[in-house]
Amino acid sequence: MNLHDASGPSDDADADIEAGAPPDDLYRLTHNSQIGTVLRDLSWQKCMLSVRTRTGHQFVTSILHVDPVERTFVFDWCNADAERQSLMTSEENAFSGLLRGVPVNFVVGQPAATRFEQGPAFVVGFPEKLYHFQRRRHFRARTLVTKGYRCEIRKPDNTVLGLDIADLSLSGVGLRSKTVTNAHLPVGTTLGKCRLDFRELGKLELDLQVVGHWLVGHDDNAIHHFGCAFVNPDGRMENFLQRLVFSLELAHRG
Repeated sequence: MNLHDASGPSDDADADIEAGAPPDDLYRLTHNSQIGTVLRDLSWQKCMLSVRTRTGHQFVTSILHVDPVERTFVFDWCNADAERQSLMTSEENAFSGLLRGVPVNFVVGQPAATRFEQGPAFVVGFPEKLYHFQRRRHFRARTLVTKGYRCEIRKPDNTVLGLDIADLSLSGVGLRSKTVTNAHLPVGTTLGKCRLDFRELGKLELDLQVVGHWLVGHDDNAIHHFGCAFVNPDGRMENFLQRLVFSLELAHRG
């Protein structure tokens, strides 16, 4: 299915959050009690967290136990040698995930090996700060990296930029790239007729506004993330988006 044409500015104040805007002071927690509460919630809800080391290695884990007195938490072991070694030698490890549909991001230092319930695990100190975004108006479905969903943007000078689609909601889309930077897509830019290719699920062509940019990682491993809001999608577009978000969420859970 292909949908076309949307125009006009976005009036959605939540678009920054919905489409994956950069962390903001409004959502930054620095008190250990607040950080501990969010970490315990992540543990109780058995949330899956993505961990990215400073050298660019990435794996999925979950928080097993939180100790608010010692200000430490235990998270699940990683069986892959390369990822485990990278994690245990990295002084910056970025965690990201969803807590009841709300993004949570934080960075911790170098973890140590420990034991939890008779199995191997990692233990690390609380992060100095944790970003817990407010609840969005619309649920955001993450995409599977292996699916290769892409966004093609044609700029006014006919330059074509290709980015990976990270997530989708009724209000916006999250994009990421190692080569496309904020110099190519400054915040505030409106882009006409961008093509979102979800392969077997369908394609969309619509206008986007860049509402946020942030960088994850360092040097050659850095990934640029862009939050983009849809510019006044019509009713037919919204119906298709709703079905598409539902399909993405089913695929992610499956």
